[in-house]
Amino acid sequence: MADGNKFKIGIFAANCSGGIATTTVPERWQPTWKNNIEIAQMADQAGLEFMLPLGRWAGYGGETDHNGTSFETLVWAGGLLAATKRIIAFSTLHVGLINPVFAAKQITTCDHIGQGRFGLNIVCGWNEDEFGMFGIPLGEHDRRYEQGEEWLAICKRIWTETEPFDFDGKFFQLKNVRAEPKPISNPWPLIMNAGGSPAGREFAIRNADYLFRNIPTPERGREDVAHVHEQSKALGRDVGVFTNAYVVCRPTTKEAEEYHQYYAVDHADTEAVDRMFIGRGIRDDPTLSDEVKTAMWRRIAAGNSAYPLIGTPDEVVAKMQELSDMGVSGIAMGLVNYTEHFPYFRDEVLPRLERAGLRKEVANA
Repeated sequence: MADGNKFKIGIFAANCSGGIATTTVPERWQPTWKNNIEIAQMADQAGLEFMLPLGRWAGYGGETDHNGTSFETLVWAGGLLAATKRIIAFSTLHVGLINPVFAAKQITTCDHIGQGRFGLNIVCGWNEDEFGMFGIPLGEHDRRYEQGEEWLAICKRIWTETEPFDFDGKFFQLKNVRAEPKPISNPWPLIMNAGGSPAGREFAIRNADYLFRNIPTPERGREDVAHVHEQSKALGRDVGVFTNAYVVCRPTTKEAEEYHQYYAVDHADTEAVDRMFIGRGIRDDPTLSDEVKTAMWRRIAAGNSAYPLIGTPDEVVAKMQELSDMGVSGIAMGLVNYTEHFPYFRDEVLPRLERAGLRKEVANA
């Protein structure tokens, strides 16, 4: 991430069927290993900073069973790191589903494969259905972050301490813990967290290098990002803020808007969208107007509630500039089809971002 680019860009959710677009169009993303390697290498050569997977164990049903096909993210990251040169590969880990001693060793292994290019995206849990697959109760909301704090504290000790240690906590009781080798990243790999609640945001500000936030509107985004920066500075930290965004970029505004209508409205996987819309409590939220709910439903279909970047290359760059001006460090980007749609983004948007001063020209591209 320390590449000098003011506005950083990563590829989001390429490990899952559909990516972040809940659509039935025939060109929707298919997460074969060949496709994942291809987009990772394209992104690497273009100078993008990272690949960020979704941690999914079950799909959302519907005609496509959106996200129902997925690669486990630690092995996925290790494979991509072996096939790339510069890009960071994150793993998205549910801390309630994996023992920290085992995870710490896996993370170190990935970090060695990538020579320090591994990143950890911590998820403390939210999907009761997926936890049920493991026979593990989801647990009370704030308690999950307490568990995440212990889990991460154990990993950090494994990564930095040379003598065996015992750990006697609320969630983990461990004896004679030790592990070699240590990570190449010093003192440990980059950490990201997507906590949305007050407890989640506080967890991220205390522990993460980057907080992954959803931005519903520019106004709300400015207020939220400013609050994150204030809180992190109060703790003597400098936590960056990322958001997820979906990009529909075409030579004309009309073409971009027509394609958005085609895949996200006319061919939305309505059953899968409804499942997310209801499961996340949006449908029954009395504080939201019908107009807001309709907009949120469409954003789920278009990009799993991501921030929309729709338009010509100049319009997309202007919207990225707006995000940067809010204090956003960068985006995890979704496309309907990564390998088909990324070349136009690479050739038309990235040079404009360089001219705008948001990114630097890629050396030895």
